[in-house]
Amino acid sequence: MQTVLISGGGIAGTALAYWMHRHGYAVTVVERAAAPRLGGQAVDIRGVALDVVERMGLL
Repeated sequence: MQTVLISGGGIAGTALAYWMHRHGYAVTVVERAAAPRLGGQAVDIRGVALDVVERMGLL
């Protein structure tokens, strides 16, 4: 199994980790921050993003 390290735990990094894991990679995501975001992050899901979220089974 191939391994991959993703630097960045934002929406792009975690989405990439999801798809790479689905395709057989062992994925590690690292993020450098002073603390976790307690309020989360707003993500605009419409248009093409809606298709991606649906394919990920998150809809």
